Amino acid sequence: MDLTKKMRWDPSFKIRPEEQVNALETSPAMAELAAISEPSATLPNILRIVHASLEQNPLSSSEPLPSFQDWTGLIDRVRAAAAHARETEAQAQEQEHRVQELLERVREDIKRAGERVRAAEAKAAKIEAEAELRIRAAEERATAAEERASIAENWLRRLHEVISDEFSSITTGEHRAA
Repeated sequence: MDLTKKMRWDPSFKIRPEEQVNALETSPAMAELAAISEPSATLPNILRIVHASLEQNPLSSSEPLPSFQDWTGLIDRVRAAAAHARETEAQAQEQEHRVQELLERVREDIKRAGERVRAAEAKAAKIEAEAELRIRAAEERATAAEERASIAENWLRRLHEVISDEFSSITTGEHRAA
C-alpha cells in the first residue's frame, strides 16, 4: 500500500505533518490534481479521476473510518476541485461570451454584405434597364435609317431612270442630228 493510502486509512500510522505534505505533493493523486488544474482540464477529467480513485479504494465497513486529517485533506481536495470547476466554468462563460460577440460581428458583416449585394443588384438592374432602353432606341434609329436608306435608294433609282430616259433621247437625237 502506498504512503498516501496508508495515511488516508490507517489511523495508527504516524507521520509528521511536513512529511505528509511532502508525501502528498509527490503522490500520483496530487499529480492528477495538478493535471486537472490546467486550464484545458474539464469536469469529465475530474470525474474520471474521482471514479478511478473510488475503484482503487472502495469503501467497506471493515476498514476503519478516516481520521480528522484525512477529512481535512479530503475537504481541501474538494475545495480545490470546486475552485477548479468554478474557474473552468468562468473560462467557459468567457469563451462563450467571446463566441457570442464574434457571432454578432459575423451576423453584422453578413447583413452589411447582403445590403451591398442588394445595392449592387439594384444598380445592375438599373444599368440593364438603361442599356435596354438605349439598345431599343438604337434599333429604332437603325430601322429608321434603313427605311430612309431604302427610300433614298428608290428615289435614286427613279432619278437614274428619269435621267437615263430623258438624256438618252437627247444623246440619241444628237446622234441623229449629226
